[in-house]
Amino acid sequence: MLLFFCLLFSLFCVLFFSACATTPSTKDINKAEAYNKLGASYLNNGQTNNAYVEFQKAINLNPKNKETLNYLGYINTTYKKYDEAIVLYKRAISIDPKYSDAMHNLGILYIELEKWDKAISSFNAALENPLYRTPERSYTSMGYAYYMNNNYHKAENSLRQALMRNPVYPLANYTLGLVYIKLADDEKAIKEFINAIAISPEYINAHWELAQIYLRRGANAKALKHLGIVAEKGRNIERNRMAIDQIEKLKY
Repeated sequence: MLLFFCLLFSLFCVLFFSACATTPSTKDINKAEAYNKLGASYLNNGQTNNAYVEFQKAINLNPKNKETLNYLGYINTTYKKYDEAIVLYKRAISIDPKYSDAMHNLGILYIELEKWDKAISSFNAALENPLYRTPERSYTSMGYAYYMNNNYHKAENSLRQALMRNPVYPLANYTLGLVYIKLADDEKAIKEFINAIAISPEYINAHWELAQIYLRRGANAKALKHLGIVAEKGRNIERNRMAIDQIEKLKY
């Protein structure tokens, strides 16, 4: 009997101290949160390496912080460490099965990998949460995944859903314009690109697509206007040169 109680006590000690070892203290949780906030601040300022260091400190103190895992997943995605990022996102989702931000970011990762079906599945999962604050992001990204997968009518529907939820989301207008180009509806495409520019006047991609439509239609004066903006303010060197070349050809 004495041996039984000794064994029982030993088992209790193992379980108790194991729990203590894996459960962060209140002090550790608070410290991790401070690192998390500092990491987020660095990330917002484009200091990705500094952000990564702070998030690593945070996750070491509190391994079950879903936000830290999501941030680390995002950074690993930017570093092209896709396998590590997938693990981090899935860990965050396992902690909170309704964590739409991590599901959305996982979908973006699958878009980078051109895994369109997996991307669409991730965006749908994010949208299942009625408390998701930015559903227009996932509807827009899902629309892009459908577009890249040559399913233009589903893409159109997803993008319309995005604009229903946020009428001033220029990425949705721009992507919808691309869809209408594929559907051979230049009039609707023009409207969407103009809507995107109305919201974001220096939306270079929209200016470029408008210029190409106007060139096809022989509306050279309108094309010149948008090509000029691309050439002056665009950051894509190759496309800037193309815009300059097109401008030069239109002068003669």
